[in-house]
Formats: sequence, C-alpha cells, structure tokens
Amino acid sequence: MQQFSTTESENRDAATAAAFGLDAFDHDAARRDGWVISDCGNYRDGAPHIELQKFDDPKQGPPKFRDDREAWSHVVARARAGSALHIRALDLVDRRERSAIEAAFGPW
Repeated sequence: MQQFSTTESENRDAATAAAFGLDAFDHDAARRDGWVISDCGNYRDGAPHIELQKFDDPKQGPPKFRDDREAWSHVVARARAGSALHIRALDLVDRRERSAIEAAFGPW
C-alpha cells in the first residue's frame, strides 16, 4: 500500500472540503444505484478517510454488487460516460481510496 504524507493544514482543508461535499452529495441516488460514499473517520495521520463501498442493507434485498471492487468498476465506468453523480463520488473519495481505484481501473 502506498503511503502518503500530509501537512496538518492539508488535513484540515481536506476534512472541511470532504465534510461539505458529503453533506451536499445525493446519497439516496447512490444507494439506489447500489453503492455509497462512506465517511470512515480519519486515518492515523489525521487525513480524512472516505471510501466508495457497495451498498449492503438486508432490508433492501441482496446487494447489487458482490464487493466494493465491483462497485468501483461500475462507478468508474459511469463517470467515464459522463455521469455527474459518479464523477462527484470519485471526487469525494480520499486520495488513498482514489489511488486504489485508479490502480485497479485506471483514471476516469
């Protein structure tokens, strides 16, 4: 796993931007599409930890995707096709998550 170094001000700026973006994001549309953007708190270095994950709610029935990686593939494909929701979701994930998604599926 690639390690990143951040300054304290970068952490605060990223956390503020992420919090604002997460509040304005259309979480209902993402859930209907089978995935979510999850605020997982912070990494040990204080950087925000925001992931794109498959939506898994037993009350909603079986999940649309087998795992997070399959959800990533779907979101990247839709972002490449120009979907504003999917582009926004990929803009919100933290840079470690973004790096993992790009390593798996390339840039969008």
